[in-house]
Amino acid sequence: MKITRIESLPLALPLRKPMLMAGNRFETLETVLVRLETEGRHAGWGEASVAPFLTGETMASIVAAVHHISHALRGARISELGVVSDLIAGCIVGNPAAKAAVEVAAHDAAARAIDVPLHALLGGARVKELPCLHLIGNGDPDRDIREAEAKVGEGFTAIKYKVANGDLATEADTLVRLREALGPSIMLCADANGGWSRRDATAFVRLADASMADFLEQPVASEDHDGMALVARSGRIPVGADESVHAIGDIRRLIESGAAAGGSFKIMKLGGIRPCLEACQLSAALGGEVNLSGKVGETSIANAATLALAAAWGKPSWGLSLTNGYLATDPVQDPLQLQAGRAQIRDGAGLGIRVDETRIERMAIRPAA
Repeated sequence: MKITRIESLPLALPLRKPMLMAGNRFETLETVLVRLETEGRHAGWGEASVAPFLTGETMASIVAAVHHISHALRGARISELGVVSDLIAGCIVGNPAAKAAVEVAAHDAAARAIDVPLHALLGGARVKELPCLHLIGNGDPDRDIREAEAKVGEGFTAIKYKVANGDLATEADTLVRLREALGPSIMLCADANGGWSRRDATAFVRLADASMADFLEQPVASEDHDGMALVARSGRIPVGADESVHAIGDIRRLIESGAAAGGSFKIMKLGGIRPCLEACQLSAALGGEVNLSGKVGETSIANAATLALAAAWGKPSWGLSLTNGYLATDPVQDPLQLQAGRAQIRDGAGLGIRVDETRIERMAIRPAA
């Protein structure tokens, strides 16, 4: 069964409420869906979220890269996923989100063709459900604490607080107040999205020491590995890498240098499901922690891939972040939903979701006339 067609579909996705990240306010996000068809019309779906600050890709570059990759894949056998993955990786330099979208779509189509869930292609599900992280980032300490308390009341056992959005001392105090409000059994972490200088990041870990936070994600710029190591030495809060991780080699350098105690691994950053799984395996082998995460604002398509990967991996030590719930609308008929802060593993064919083509049409971004 050969690949016959690959198309890209740019969408605009409104959030349920604004999200603050490293001083930027987001109300609407952009993504590119990828549809891959085979001779038997077993269509597979993937997604490339537009995040120039994370992968260096824009909507235009993702669409162009998918078009380029499609030429390399046309006629390839969908059952030969190793060959397909090599073709994707080798036909263009960089462009990890575009590569990931096509790779996920190929895995989805291959699994649908033999009527098995995607996690079966990754070795099978090791768990049936997984607890998830909830993100807070309102820019209002009291509101953040109320939201965190409400989510813990619903059953969430992990909270991530978005920082580097305002006064540093206030954010450190809020993290301490969150720990006091939520108790010691809740996983609590903060994410600066690379928004601080070394000086501010080291000050934060000292001021927030009483929070006993499980980790501080990406406190300084992605390329500043020495700065991350400095922050790690400056306090007791472990440092996690996110924007700093773009390839397998980054993980080894970060952990072995003491710059990070683990990482946040995203399919879109690492170029696909299989490279992301390899990243998890390497981090664990080096004694590092693992967080599996979708980018804020990804649809159920991308998040279903993350969930399938998490099912095959097992419970990530630093938690699982599924992010479609932050969207005001989702272009699938059966969006991923959390029950009591937990995600149920899907056993339907492929990603286990049904795309709503009518909804996609309403959300589509049209090229300028």
